[in-house]
Amino acid sequence: MALTSILSVLAATIIIAFAWLYRVNSAMRAVPRGSLEHSPHRLTEDEIKTMYDRLSKTPLDFTKLLPPRLERRYVVVGGSGLVGGDIVLQLLQRGQSPESIRIVDFAPLIREEMLEKAYECDFVKADITSPASVEAAFSKPWPASVAKSPLTVFHTAAAIRPSERSPVFYERVRRVNVDGTAIVMAAARAAGADIFIATSSASIAVTPVSFWSPFRSEPKGCYQLFSEADFDLPLRPHNQYFANYAFSKAEAERLVCGANEDKFRTGCIRPGNGIYGDKRDLCVGLGLMQGDVVSWVPQNIQNFVSARNISLAHLQFEAALMRKPMPRCAGRPFLITDPGPPISFADYYNLCSVLSATYFMVTYPPPVLLLILAHAIEAYCLTLAYLPFLKTVFGLKEPSGLIENMQPSIFSVCSATIADDSAARASVEDGGLGYRGGCTTPEGMVDLMVQWNREYKAGTLKVSTPITGSKPFRDRVAQMGLVPAGLI
Repeated sequence: MALTSILSVLAATIIIAFAWLYRVNSAMRAVPRGSLEHSPHRLTEDEIKTMYDRLSKTPLDFTKLLPPRLERRYVVVGGSGLVGGDIVLQLLQRGQSPESIRIVDFAPLIREEMLEKAYECDFVKADITSPASVEAAFSKPWPASVAKSPLTVFHTAAAIRPSERSPVFYERVRRVNVDGTAIVMAAARAAGADIFIATSSASIAVTPVSFWSPFRSEPKGCYQLFSEADFDLPLRPHNQYFANYAFSKAEAERLVCGANEDKFRTGCIRPGNGIYGDKRDLCVGLGLMQGDVVSWVPQNIQNFVSARNISLAHLQFEAALMRKPMPRCAGRPFLITDPGPPISFADYYNLCSVLSATYFMVTYPPPVLLLILAHAIEAYCLTLAYLPFLKTVFGLKEPSGLIENMQPSIFSVCSATIADDSAARASVEDGGLGYRGGCTTPEGMVDLMVQWNREYKAGTLKVSTPITGSKPFRDRVAQMGLVPAGLI
């Protein structure tokens, strides 16, 4: 009788657990209520192909949107990266002389466009967590032609670790994102800079999503519409940010904006969610390079943002800060997104699947299983942090690469987070930046696909997977005429 009771309880427990996981899984697959009103239309294959044809013939051109050239010097910290690199390229595009631009970064230039167009700019290797290293980079003499020009500093460097949320790991991002920002800002002041603009993050406003309730039709907090309103409130407790990264950017942002004064005007740009624009970006480029993408979020609608729009916003912010008297935008952060409605992750996947000359495939396992895996990976990492002897004695290591990023925080930031950039689009007189972007998200992503396919056709693009897949997929690649038939 006792055994029968035990088995009955066990069976009931299993049934309840499966029912609970089924409900959570269904909620995670639902389209979050409220998000569709921002983007009710999904991209069609015909729309994608028509846009590709247009941009293949007439590429995107941001030139007319760039503020006029200024007789200034520029230090771009993090200038080897995506946003920093585009700032350098746009400065050159609007007519700044190469000798007036200094790139300060730990990593060398690797982007082909940077190597082609920015090779004459001064490059100084520096570690922004080292005051001596940063001071040396800023105090290096300038060419006589620009040595007496006013100085603008764009600070775009950051440690991006969106998967970690435990305070035990906070030091990993704080040293670069908070201490590093303070060090760069001090060096900028000492070098006589009068404008300092830092790249922040829209993820500051994202709050953790609750997934585990079996009684909800969608996860609690999975739809979030946010602006910069949080900046006018006290800093939230650490556990109310989606990850350590967001908390560190919030702290750094307040350091930068709090330093604003008439002779040292500051501000921050918050890129609205995923930044794309190069084959090495962590958004579109990463998926293309992998070829195989695992996703649980096709239904979620988000803002993505082109790195060129973010760069443009930095330059428009600089132009606004140059005004006299000090404009109302000084000492504040501004959200920036691509113009037009946000897209869904399914739109992004569809766009890449339709256009990519290389293999691109998305699989959709049950999201609740991935969430369980994420918690297991986080628990393993925390175990190693609290019991370090497991590393020294048994040689255990934290996961790296994509597995490292598969932790619960990622599920929050990949939800339906919609950014409102209306404050930046307001005129400078009304307290904004007068921001006007140069491309919508579909246009920006299609433009990236045009570049991707051209590089592949030219044989200069190396991808992790060959052109395989179904016969219809290979036939479509052949019809596009981008790859020699022998490679398909």
